[in-house]
Amino acid sequence: MLEENVSKGVGPHVNITLYTGLDKAEASPSFHARGTIAVNHRRLGVVGIVSTMYVYLCAGPIGSEEVISSAGPLVGLSGFLLYALFVAFPFAYIVAELCSAFPEDGGFTVWVLIAFGPFWAFQVGYLSWIAGVLRGALMPGALLELFTRYYNVEITSSVVSYVIKVAIGIALAIPAFLGTRTVGRLSFAVAAVVILFFTVFTAWAVATSTDLDDLFQIRHEQVVYNEDTRDVDIHWTTFLNALFFKFKGMNNASVFGGEVQNPARSYSRAIAITCALLLMTYIVPMTAGIVSNGLPWIHFDRNSFPVFAYYVGGNFLCTLIQIASCCGTAGMCVAALHVMTFLVSGMAENQLVPKLFAKRGTKFHSPTNATLLTLVLMLALVALDFDSMLTVTNACSGAVQLVIIATVIKLRRELPYIARPTRMPGGVPVLYAVAVVPTFMFGYIAFYVFCSLTSAVLMAAFFVPGVAYAGYRFYYRRSLA
Repeated sequence: MLEENVSKGVGPHVNITLYTGLDKAEASPSFHARGTIAVNHRRLGVVGIVSTMYVYLCAGPIGSEEVISSAGPLVGLSGFLLYALFVAFPFAYIVAELCSAFPEDGGFTVWVLIAFGPFWAFQVGYLSWIAGVLRGALMPGALLELFTRYYNVEITSSVVSYVIKVAIGIALAIPAFLGTRTVGRLSFAVAAVVILFFTVFTAWAVATSTDLDDLFQIRHEQVVYNEDTRDVDIHWTTFLNALFFKFKGMNNASVFGGEVQNPARSYSRAIAITCALLLMTYIVPMTAGIVSNGLPWIHFDRNSFPVFAYYVGGNFLCTLIQIASCCGTAGMCVAALHVMTFLVSGMAENQLVPKLFAKRGTKFHSPTNATLLTLVLMLALVALDFDSMLTVTNACSGAVQLVIIATVIKLRRELPYIARPTRMPGGVPVLYAVAVVPTFMFGYIAFYVFCSLTSAVLMAAFFVPGVAYAGYRFYYRRSLA
């Protein structure tokens, strides 16, 4: 499909499935109607993309504590910076290049469809959908835990706990039915609250700190505080999985490409800003938490920041951090449902899944059927434990990101003439060089899941249905036709 140049700075966009003789093809009668619909859907600007992706990927420093407790402050803080520079940022650059070239709903599934065909396009979409649904499904439980800890309430019945989580999940699903603008504005509000409150915490903690020695400590065997003579005992597996989880998923910025205004400019700016915000969100508040001396770093976990805040500023600052944590957790669930909805909808538009999932509501133009499908699976999984699912969701995302790296290289080699407003400098050899470290990292994460029998079984339970469905849809059924 050749889109009209409806926005300033947006050139015509070529859908590769029709590239042969496209300049001589006559538009069908419904061409201009389809173009108008696409234009009406383009509501997100740079701020909307940044807000949605920031809340989906991060929503605050909560969850980054294991990076420090598994390796020590010196290695942990250095790890954030080095991972961002050598893994997250290069991969984000790759994503920005392809987002600017193919700004369509479905995003990276369209790229893989062009490069490797429908079978692999479905696999990356399916695995990414599973990873995103798991991310969203864990949030109602995390939100419930925040409330019960703050109000010192204990829920003894697993049935009651599950019902409450389902109710929270349904309530948080409402914005996804109200369209892209609603989710974008809500994400902006959440991001503003999170950044503001954690900035207050950071300034307060740094202003009252007296000892910076903890920043230079490394985890040792049989840790004894203020002793650095024992052998180094960094938990590398936990360290790398925690780092990957906090930066993964930038490729999902592409899945609502059909909603983005002026994607040629918006995507590159939005992805760059999001990457910078992620890195600052992890390093700056975490540094403040370490120097606050509110808790020994060896005991850092997902509930550490309220402890830091209480130690630094009493009930007032603790309440601010609790509010920010609740907003961030709720926002992440909303954003996950929204992003996965557009992933499924885009796959339906490209005939990777049944067409009914591409149907949009008449008022808010949101993909209602795709939202319902995603919500049903999310609610079915809300009882899962975060720690048990971390390696599984990481493995799904790692496999997807490996295929995306292969995709950008293949498309650069085979379709060099496609306009890429954002482009990785250099030719294919530079792409190979830049992709080395991310490839090793994503490969390790993807295959580590098979080191544990439980994780391997869970991975197989999610993976096999996708392979079976794709095999039936794209090979067996076609052979019968």
